[in-house]
Amino acid sequence: MPTDLYQGMSDFYNAFVQRNRDYKAIATELIDLFGDQQDILDVGIGTGLLVEQIIQLRPELQITGVDTSASLLEQAQQCLGTQVDLHCQDVVDLHLDKMFDLAYSRGGAWAFVNDGNTILLASHILDLDAIQQSFERVAAHLRDEGRLIIISSNANHGKREELDGEVTFERTVSKDGIEGEQYLILDYRCHRNGGLVGHQRVRMRLLDLDRVEEMLVAVGLGSISDHHNKYHIYQKKGSE
Repeated sequence: MPTDLYQGMSDFYNAFVQRNRDYKAIATELIDLFGDQQDILDVGIGTGLLVEQIIQLRPELQITGVDTSASLLEQAQQCLGTQVDLHCQDVVDLHLDKMFDLAYSRGGAWAFVNDGNTILLASHILDLDAIQQSFERVAAHLRDEGRLIIISSNANHGKREELDGEVTFERTVSKDGIEGEQYLILDYRCHRNGGLVGHQRVRMRLLDLDRVEEMLVAVGLGSISDHHNKYHIYQKKGSE
């Protein structure tokens, strides 16, 4: 069973991210990028907030979502019902009996973050070989000329929100260097009436854009657009 990084915090997660992300705007932009693609894979679907907006706009889409967090997937199931096929799987070992026209991730497995003048990949997958394998497994589930979209995120910034009169949810962000490699540390804390009732620490591996794109090329995914560093789009080579 994959490690559930959000167990114990999932009840507060939706309320926090809904205040900090315009999912309808992201969904509208993504749908424009989908074009006529029908079979879509969400890598790291979380609680399904983004997909909820997508299927409201394009209910005919066939969407499959994977995530390592059973607690977040429980909320996704409540939110999406039978409209989306959900799987508790680690993308590093992804095995689905289906091929897709397009896959995307916005922080579930990977996201790009802007670190000043540098674009970095932030990945929940910490081991470099495992990140490479995650790209390989997604590529293996894409049809020829299928596309992967890695979306930019603002998760590398701290934030504090009053969710109601009693509950405060906070995200603090720091960086850590270990043996020449860089990591993003996200601390999520929930306070109720001033007392700490939940704390979750998430560590993400940081990789520079050139290194990531070399890894993607190695599995047959070449860059075709970055949409002003907002949506990085990679396409799988067709059979020759």
